[in-house]
Amino acid sequence: MKRILILSLLALIITSCGKEEVIEKGAGSIDIEFDNVAVINNIQNQLSLVTPGSTNYNYTNGLGQPFNLNLLRYYISGIKLEGPNGASFTDEIKVDVAASKGIYLIDESKLAANIITLENVPAGEYNKISFTVGVDTSGVKEGASGGVLDPATCKMFWNWNSGYIAVKIEGQSPVSNGGVGGTETLNSSSVNGIAYHVGGWRNVEGSAFVNNNKSLSFNFDTNAKVEKGLEPHVHMILDVISLFKGQNMIDFTGNHNVHKPIDGKPLADNIPNAFSFDHLHQ
Repeated sequence: MKRILILSLLALIITSCGKEEVIEKGAGSIDIEFDNVAVINNIQNQLSLVTPGSTNYNYTNGLGQPFNLNLLRYYISGIKLEGPNGASFTDEIKVDVAASKGIYLIDESKLAANIITLENVPAGEYNKISFTVGVDTSGVKEGASGGVLDPATCKMFWNWNSGYIAVKIEGQSPVSNGGVGGTETLNSSSVNGIAYHVGGWRNVEGSAFVNNNKSLSFNFDTNAKVEKGLEPHVHMILDVISLFKGQNMIDFTGNHNVHKPIDGKPLADNIPNAFSFDHLHQ
């Protein structure tokens, strides 16, 4: 009897060891943080906003012209994650009169808004991120919108023809001759004001309508592991100084008051080089 019992236990152990253990990993979340900085002498300096009218100039553009900033705000939308083993996640964009999903407003004056948490990301490893700076047809053609697209509160909307402002910058430079209007922090009496309201969602040949939204992609230096209980944190960088140099040098003595799509194209063309992946921690 004992021999039979021992043989039965051995058979059970062998059978159990022969089975492949399958553990299903549930979906998780991932944080995407946008750090707004000024890179000076290859050193990242946390961006510092000043009071409107300030003559304390912290930064210098590519032409050696001093400037400061009162306001920095921009839209991020259409986020997609990809992995080396086929993992993929697309953040759904859904817009209606009550809310907006998948479109985020980064605002340097509200640091909590600079972290985007993506939920229900399938378990896996991801090493690439793509997103759009701006709001495309998915956020413009639906009519009146809510959430961060609400024209009454976002202060980032022109009209249904021009669409949303992708990047809004306001500040001062001593070389500007002022005359800036239609802004949140400046007015026509601001002596040295600079304002760059850069946007536009469609190209219409022979008109002032151009598409200034930029679709960007970046590779991580290591894989972000997503599963239930794990929440990797990705740090993206926007260097504001690079917005004013690169493909186009922005001259504050002449091009300092931008309020329509065609006028914002020189700065919009600098956007791809102003954003970069910095690091991630698991």
